[in-house]
Amino acid sequence: MLNHLIAVSLRNRVVVLAIAALMLVGGAWTAWRMPVDVFPDLTAPAVTVVAEAHGMAPGGG
Repeated sequence: MLNHLIAVSLRNRVVVLAIAALMLVGGAWTAWRMPVDVFPDLTAPAVTVVAEAHGMAPGGG
């Protein structure tokens, strides 16, 4: 199967090069349009849990 793919690719060099060029242009266009965050948010994510436990003292460590 791999030998067949290689043989077809070698017979159709122009098509393979055209597909590679399209992928290169598409990747460059996508990279150019991608937003760049110069100052990323460095704060750690935090989760706050609020629970009611009747009859227990606050801070029950």
